[in-house]
Amino acid sequence: MSLREEQLFDDLGGRFQARVRTHGTSYLKTSIKGSEVTLRSSTATLETRFNMLVLDKLHSPSFVGIERPTALNPKTFLIYEVIGVRATHLQELGVRVSMPGVLREEFLQTIEKDWETARENWIDVVAAPTGYLARVVNGIVEFEKTAMTPLTGKQAHLLSKKAVEAFVCVENGAEVGRLMGLDVPVTARIDAMIRYHTGVFGFTGTGKSNLTSTLVRKAVETVEGLRVVVFDVAGEYVVNLLDLLENGVVYTTERGAVEDVEEFVRSQTIPETLEEALGEGRIEKALRMLHGNGRVRRLVLTQQSMMEVRVEDVLNLLDSIVNSGKPGAIAAKIALGRLISFIEENSIRETDRLLDVASDPGKAEAFRSILEEFARELHGMSSEVKAVGTILRVLENPREITRVGRETAVNPERLAELTLGEEAPCLTVVYVPDLVEARLVVSRYVDHLLELKKKGFSRVNVLTVLDEAQEFVPDKARREDGTEQSNTAVETLLRQGRKYRAGCWLSTQRVAHLNVNALQQLHTYFTSTLPRSYDRMVIADAYSLDYEVVNRVAELDTGEWMFVSYKATKRRNVPVFISTFNNEEKIIEHVKLLP
Repeated sequence: MSLREEQLFDDLGGRFQARVRTHGTSYLKTSIKGSEVTLRSSTATLETRFNMLVLDKLHSPSFVGIERPTALNPKTFLIYEVIGVRATHLQELGVRVSMPGVLREEFLQTIEKDWETARENWIDVVAAPTGYLARVVNGIVEFEKTAMTPLTGKQAHLLSKKAVEAFVCVENGAEVGRLMGLDVPVTARIDAMIRYHTGVFGFTGTGKSNLTSTLVRKAVETVEGLRVVVFDVAGEYVVNLLDLLENGVVYTTERGAVEDVEEFVRSQTIPETLEEALGEGRIEKALRMLHGNGRVRRLVLTQQSMMEVRVEDVLNLLDSIVNSGKPGAIAAKIALGRLISFIEENSIRETDRLLDVASDPGKAEAFRSILEEFARELHGMSSEVKAVGTILRVLENPREITRVGRETAVNPERLAELTLGEEAPCLTVVYVPDLVEARLVVSRYVDHLLELKKKGFSRVNVLTVLDEAQEFVPDKARREDGTEQSNTAVETLLRQGRKYRAGCWLSTQRVAHLNVNALQQLHTYFTSTLPRSYDRMVIADAYSLDYEVVNRVAELDTGEWMFVSYKATKRRNVPVFISTFNNEEKIIEHVKLLP
């Protein structure tokens, strides 16, 4: 949708008449994780005549276009984002604490009376560059990147609602929130948020799990065939995604939660706001229904070695005998050649589990005959014969190795395989309350997922969501508590995942405790209230943002976020302040429809 010149500005009926008074760059030197960094802040101060409507407008997120004619085009405007505003009354400059109280009172009463009437009152507007300009060409507005700076004295104009929408929003994108102050729907490319990874950062109570759940919904609705796996250590996401889990699966390491429905209900966190909206007991009833429908299953950390034997393991065994020079090497070479021809003729993949091959009687019989003939050539007590014998038992009696059905426990590796399978649900929540176990589960799941992806096992899109991400990719990792393993796995996923359609979202309140390498792999991020200035400095440094812009997140309320992206938005790395949807409304709507 093109933007016409007459649609570019809305100066509030001529009330906003601003000019550039000063502009410049300041630097703040600080230490982040032991390294000295310099944070940059470039701002322009605009001055406009005081008007209450203008003042109210500027307190909400706003954009201005500062006239910056060029030799080629006089109708060029630098786009700046308003980050601060202060009203000044001329007479207040003369008020001093040293003045007698009666005189000060008289001054203040005069100031109070003529804010609107005195021509000397003005508003200081502090704005930061977005790095973009608007240029009018043949009556049509075009936006492009720029490094130009404003000229003192040049006039500035407020961007209209339509102009902000054209500047910020992606055509046909998914709505992630509403632009604060203008109530413009902010749209983005969810597929890019998945492919290039996303972070959700905010202090306790800002609504991280609420927003993450909302984004998961958007992802499932938008990206066809997407598989989402949420790793939850606090028991929040089963309730937050209760409706989607009607066709999903919950895995947990807690045996009691699988066997006892009441223990499962007690393990999940139910927000008070939901209980107030629905009445006590309604969410618990919905959780019992979920459990009763067989949606809660067991996750174990055991390797389940026999369940995980694959065709490639058999090929590797024969290949090792061929290269060993031991008696039987020639027989192994013959068997290897026959087996390779067999799996090619029957479209069997090397990554297929032996149990899956065994489920087809015809294939199992042919596979077994090749190995039995090879085993007869070997010494009866050799380790190779024992290994082949184990494989033959799997092919002969697969049901003795594992039970098929929803009660069957899976380990992290099997979970990765199920996620990529044709029958996989769109949503899986993995609830592991023990942090050490959770890190080991994540590391093994991610490692195997990438292994399968690299071998071309599946081209489906997979999104891994890590809540309390600082527990999985901390800045300081140790092997004994599993952080070294999870750190390595997740960092690899963030670096390599986009090549294999494997995305990762991190949600955390402790930005400063995240692995910096992981943090810098996130190309989209939502930031809410971060009371610690250190956390805000980490964000500003990691994403090359103006520090004064990032400081504004300290003023945000629950459900309000600074949204920035290098890949998913129309303009690269332009911060916008949005209010997001309340995920609980979806849960309320769902539970009310339950019997």
